[in-house]
Amino acid sequence: MLLPLAAASATAGITAAAYFSAVFLFFLFLLIIFIKTRHAFLIFVCFFSFILFFALYTVTDSRNVSSYQQGTYKSKAVIDSIPKIDGDRMSMVIKTPDSEKWAASYRIQSADEKDQLSYIEPGMSCELTGALGEPKHATVPGTFDYNEYLYRQHIHWNYSVTSIHNCSEPVNFKDKLLSLRKYIVSFTNGLLPSDSAGIVQALTVGDRFYVEDEVLNAYQKLGVVHLLAISGLHVGILTAGLFYIMIRLGITREKASLLLLLFLPLYVILTGAAPSVLRAALMSGIYLAGSLVKWRVHSAGAICLSYIVLLLFNPYHLFEAGFQLSFAVSFSLILSSSIFQQLKTSLGQLTMVSIIAQLGSLPILLYHFQQFSIISIPMNMLMVPFYTFCVLPGAVAGVFLLSLSVSAGRFFFCWFDFLMSWTNRLITRIADIDVFTIIIACPAPALLFLFTVTIILMLMTIEKRSFSQLAITGGLCCAVLCLLLIYPSLSSEGEVDMIDIGQGDSMYVGAPHQQGRVLIDTGGTLSYSSESWREKQHPFSLGEKVLIPFLTAKGIKQLDALILTHADQDHIGEAETLLKHHKVKRLVIPKGFVSEPKDEKVLRAAREEGVTIEEVKRGDVLQIKDLQFQVLSPETPDPASKNNSSLVLWMKMGGMSWILTGDLEKEGEQEVMNVFPNIKADVLKVGHHGSKGSTGEEFIKQLQPKTAIISAGENNRYHHPHQEVLQILQRHSIRVLRTDQCGTIQYRYKNRVGTFSVYPPYDTSDITETN
Repeated sequence: MLLPLAAASATAGITAAAYFSAVFLFFLFLLIIFIKTRHAFLIFVCFFSFILFFALYTVTDSRNVSSYQQGTYKSKAVIDSIPKIDGDRMSMVIKTPDSEKWAASYRIQSADEKDQLSYIEPGMSCELTGALGEPKHATVPGTFDYNEYLYRQHIHWNYSVTSIHNCSEPVNFKDKLLSLRKYIVSFTNGLLPSDSAGIVQALTVGDRFYVEDEVLNAYQKLGVVHLLAISGLHVGILTAGLFYIMIRLGITREKASLLLLLFLPLYVILTGAAPSVLRAALMSGIYLAGSLVKWRVHSAGAICLSYIVLLLFNPYHLFEAGFQLSFAVSFSLILSSSIFQQLKTSLGQLTMVSIIAQLGSLPILLYHFQQFSIISIPMNMLMVPFYTFCVLPGAVAGVFLLSLSVSAGRFFFCWFDFLMSWTNRLITRIADIDVFTIIIACPAPALLFLFTVTIILMLMTIEKRSFSQLAITGGLCCAVLCLLLIYPSLSSEGEVDMIDIGQGDSMYVGAPHQQGRVLIDTGGTLSYSSESWREKQHPFSLGEKVLIPFLTAKGIKQLDALILTHADQDHIGEAETLLKHHKVKRLVIPKGFVSEPKDEKVLRAAREEGVTIEEVKRGDVLQIKDLQFQVLSPETPDPASKNNSSLVLWMKMGGMSWILTGDLEKEGEQEVMNVFPNIKADVLKVGHHGSKGSTGEEFIKQLQPKTAIISAGENNRYHHPHQEVLQILQRHSIRVLRTDQCGTIQYRYKNRVGTFSVYPPYDTSDITETN
């Protein structure tokens, strides 16, 4: 009882230090403990743990600052992580002489240099020259915040390296272990087939870098990605196996326990020190230490003590999804151990383990990822035994066999690869069945807290085996889950978002109560043919990394329509990604969208997915549920210019009129004015990212907009928006909002009243205005 309460109070202390409003919840927690126990000592322990961890986080956070400033630096730095080479990019963490860490990256110049750099290992000391820049915050809601991630790793700078020279060999024992980890990855990469290599590396040294993106995404989607991480299961099997071997060799139990205590920290370093490995190794160490001093260790005490120790070393662990999931699932299973003992069959126990693990992880999955799979439980029931008894022993035995005999090892992995290729194919096929995935908008804290409470009550009633109470708590849990599902459709707020996707266009328009969800253009990066050595293992995708997380955070499983204004890559480049992920019900394109063979690819992908394709022209009214767009252009496509063939839309939204011009140039603007001489708009989406070939002064005089929004990439090569365009807008006293400066531009409205804001929000800003 004591350690669980201390762990809960430690959590409250860190949370309150980061978000002061959580203090109220802690005192509510203390009141409940006092009412339930009337035990003064327990209250003292809780209060002491709360104050200790509140102070620890406060001090840690106040010291988490950099002594450097932006600029160019030359330094003799130590490589502090395993360097990752992907195409022509090398990335790593380095440590300066004063022990500050930087996230370093280097653009490789040639294939020969790439081969040379592959020999750089952790612990090497190298002379580096480069420039420090501040890591960018997430500028799109729902996407990964790299700045926050680095901050919690005590890293404050990106270091763009321009030269690497005079690297010396590592001397630290920890670095030697990391070098061994790198060697195992390189060794298996060179000898194993692609389907096997990434899985084997994930299971033996905890490195998932070479697991194919499609496979990894499928495992994540089905809720079985934990199988590709070194977890308590791996550590338990390893320690039990080594203990058994040592006993069989005649080593006493005490010496075997002591040797394992010495081995576990080395294993943690070798496998990357992920939260699940740290937890499992620390718990194993507590059990082994207890056996040496004849102290009986309870599972609940061991996990709580592990939790407290890890937070003492690094309170930022609390905010890591992996840390939360590892402890939540393990703690749920430990507290429910009496339930498993009541079940007589292995199948019943396996089913209950999967159900409780799913319930324990569900609030965390919804908070961080906003989705879960309804077949996660049966998938775990199938895959956990398969990985436990086939894949994991096969991977470890195969690597051991490979180290003894390359030919024997490769023969073994021919069969292993056959098994894994079929397994991965099956997993990706099942994950592709979209009906199994439930997406919930980023939940309100109060609703998520209520959902967590109902799950705890449900687990308590399962343990009591009270079926009448289980029906009540289960019903409450389902009711809150349904409320989470329908919550976005209850909102009377509508929105328009100019998404910061770099040098391109992508705008989301959402009607109140989700009665109309439309994406206008997708953005896209220009791709150039390059040498094979420059090709990346993990190419960046705006669709995968920006648009889909953005839509998922809003609880959008499928768009009512995707509108493509014209066939330029920076407007349609991610359309195929969205189509292949079943994110689109209806595709809207302008008349004459296809002007060259490559433009047909998007339409072909839409037909393959069974998506309705609708072609529109000037004079059409596009009705998408409660959203209505008037098509102003084109009447007929302009064979001389894709830009002037852009779909131009006019809409009324939140008491304001909007004109969305795609990449329309001045000639196209003149044609719109000729056909619609009385056209006005409160908000102008500036054409062609602010190019000087668009946004003529006559067009501005005609529209009389109050606000202009510009989508352009930060420091883009075209220098958009052009000064000439900005001067025209300034002369007419038009407020300008730019994605390259502001991030995502948001407009929220209810009825006819709305407000502009930006993401990430500024502490002080004059850009918000109510209409």
